[in-house]
Amino acid sequence: MTDQPAPGLLDKALSLLPLVARAGTCSLTQVAGELSLPLSTIHRLAQDLTRHGYLIRLGRGRYRLGPALLSLSAGLRLEDMLVDVARPLVQALARDCRACVHLGSFDGEMVTYLLKRGFGREKIFSAEGMQLEAYCSGIGKVLLAHLPVPDRTRYLAGGPFVALTPRTITDPVRLRAELDRVQAQGWALDDEEILTGLRCAAVPVRDRAGTVIAALSASASLTAMPMERVADLLPLLHRTADAIRRQLFGTP
Repeated sequence: MTDQPAPGLLDKALSLLPLVARAGTCSLTQVAGELSLPLSTIHRLAQDLTRHGYLIRLGRGRYRLGPALLSLSAGLRLEDMLVDVARPLVQALARDCRACVHLGSFDGEMVTYLLKRGFGREKIFSAEGMQLEAYCSGIGKVLLAHLPVPDRTRYLAGGPFVALTPRTITDPVRLRAELDRVQAQGWALDDEEILTGLRCAAVPVRDRAGTVIAALSASASLTAMPMERVADLLPLLHRTADAIRRQLFGTP
């Protein structure tokens, strides 16, 4: 009887991924028990797979499949992974910013709010799953500013842009200049453009290659977010956006 060779690292990794896929999310302790392998071995494999984007580490030591597997299965959606990773980070950001935080993506020339976390008693009209026009929101400006040039040109030519408040930018020439400014400075401001009395600052969320896949914002009333406070919020927003990128794509 011929002895079977001991399983190598690739065999172990290929055994680990289907377990995570079936569970949706699971802990390394669960995986180690299922595979009858030492926890230290599973931990090393998980670190390598996370670094290369095949796994995502969620809160409390739980893992799910990562975006590197998107090319292998049409059943995986980047947005689902993005929401799972960002949820606790958005919650913490809302607390640290003392503002309402949104994560949004571009879908059919509209902004779709993927996540919303409020703060305090201040109410913001938005909701998860809601779609809003892009040209008048902080998240929308970030996403529009980073579209490929032909797509942005097509969007600007597709008006008219309705004024939701007296401060909404509706002129395509002014809007183009605003989007150029947003792209250059790396963040956007909605200064009572979508709702009178509401101010919002937004920054991009990027993938491994630097492509903008979503945007992150903090919104509050003018009294809670005077202009001088925006400068204090931007580092928090950028830091959270970077944390989302690192956890989702396994990049440093």
